[in-house]
Amino acid sequence: MKEILKNIKLGQIIGIYHFEDSCFTVGKILKIDSKYLYLLSYDVNFKEDGIKVFLIDSIKRIILKSDYIEKNQKKIVRFNRENKDIFQELIENRIKISIDLADGSVEETYFTEKRENYLKFQVLDDNENITSEEVIAKDYLKRIKISNFIEKEEYKKFKLITTKNDDEYMAYDLSYNGNYLIFLEKEEFYDIAQINIIPKNMIESISEIEVKLDVKKENFNDLIDFKRDLDIVEILRRCLENKFLIFIDNADFFETKVGIIINLEDNKIKIKEIDKYGNFYKNSKIYLDEIQLLAVKNYKFMERDYEKKI
Repeated sequence: MKEILKNIKLGQIIGIYHFEDSCFTVGKILKIDSKYLYLLSYDVNFKEDGIKVFLIDSIKRIILKSDYIEKNQKKIVRFNRENKDIFQELIENRIKISIDLADGSVEETYFTEKRENYLKFQVLDDNENITSEEVIAKDYLKRIKISNFIEKEEYKKFKLITTKNDDEYMAYDLSYNGNYLIFLEKEEFYDIAQINIIPKNMIESISEIEVKLDVKKENFNDLIDFKRDLDIVEILRRCLENKFLIFIDNADFFETKVGIIINLEDNKIKIKEIDKYGNFYKNSKIYLDEIQLLAVKNYKFMERDYEKKI
């Protein structure tokens, strides 16, 4: 990949698949050195959402053509649930959605028809071509999921929805549409929420949950001189000094490590990790040569009592 990257101009927008999974990053190249690729990262709506640093030797797949990237930008859903039937809106606006099925499979589809006991979909391949038209029984459909841009910068209180098959969703802004529950499931520290639609008869319980962390959305890029400071150690130092949220990944990690840096040494860092409910729960040490992907998100942790919450 070094040979490919050295021929790419700074400022070009590229896509990178993370390791061997389906996670995908789109970003503008800021710098390429002998070891790392530095990207200005974009979310699915092409809004800046921080900086990502990739270990070049860990990169296995790069998307170079910007028309491919533009084609795969997701359509944003905006609707008024009080005035419109969301199912009809999905049909009228031909919104691409994901559906989770009882057999564990996930399909990208267009929704075409809703009846009392079944729904109709057009199933898409990776290039968004229709491969089949399918009728799916209502009780075989676990979830419909739609990406949606959320204007709010932060959130604190959630409902925890538990289903009869033990799925959990941290949800807010709940409403009902006939036999379906509709809610927003905001991904932690992203401005992208998933609109979820699940059958009411799948719900086991709905309970309260509160995030205790005190965070503020702030642009990390304002702290960095792109011509002088694009060095992984310098970026880590700025994150330590300003308590910015980081994501660190490695193909061998069981899961991505998410949290804030509390110590930086010559060859390792110490971070406070955050659990899926948005609260500190353990300390971890990570050696710098373990970092295959470093993502700095535009969220800053405030001073107040955060050391006591672990």
